[in-house]
Amino acid sequence: MEENFKYSFKVPERPELPLVVHNAGFQKCSPGYGWGPGVRDHYLLHYVVSGRGRYESGGRSYILNAGEAFLAAPDTPIRYQADEDTPWEYYWAGFSGPAAAILVAQTPFTPSAPVLRPQAGEALREGLLDIYKARGTDYASAVRMAGYLQAALGLLVESGARPGEAALAVYARQGADFFHRNYARSVGVEEAARQTGVSRCTLYRAFQDQYGCSPSAYLTRYRLQRARQLLRHSTLSVGEVAASVGFDDPFYFSRAFKRAVGLSPSEFRARKELS
Repeated sequence: MEENFKYSFKVPERPELPLVVHNAGFQKCSPGYGWGPGVRDHYLLHYVVSGRGRYESGGRSYILNAGEAFLAAPDTPIRYQADEDTPWEYYWAGFSGPAAAILVAQTPFTPSAPVLRPQAGEALREGLLDIYKARGTDYASAVRMAGYLQAALGLLVESGARPGEAALAVYARQGADFFHRNYARSVGVEEAARQTGVSRCTLYRAFQDQYGCSPSAYLTRYRLQRARQLLRHSTLSVGEVAASVGFDDPFYFSRAFKRAVGLSPSEFRARKELS
């Protein structure tokens, strides 16, 4: 190969998959070559195989040498640049998808520690190369690339245990996001767990850890919060408000509302109108 080279592939359209590869490749950089400052809309994993360079994220600067990796998170200002004297060569993959945050949360990477030296460095390089080799614009290629990416992330999970709280925080946030999007219809914990990609038991533990309540209690609390907004700012009847926030039974809604607020929905609205 020539002294400096770049082999890269960028997916033209992102398919609907739990894990989606955006781009992949490998490069021997010219002195001082870099990217940023800027932000990506996806995760970006780099593994350095030779030379050295600088990675900047979160107001901190890191010097990376051969055998080290860095991970950039979505919507995070970053910058990376090859050394002027011994520019680095690296392999990379950019990715996103509903499963991406869950998988990343179980690797040793954290926002305050975005650089590490993985134990299986050569296997990680080969895994990133496999993603590039599987490149293609059809759906089957996207599935193969995602499979190789998951295997590469598995190597990082093995390279160091993460505190369980980090993964639980991701599960809880994704479960809460699901409830926020779907509170108006008849949804339950089973569906939230399925959409989050964990068991009902794990989701329960995540919500207890992060929010101090069960997933069903969180959903009820959120529905009642939305109900208070409708009672304040709409002319919907109490029954219509109940239906709008996902309660099939208006009498159950009224009882739940009074337990949480100390007033019935009608009393709550009347007090608002008098104020």
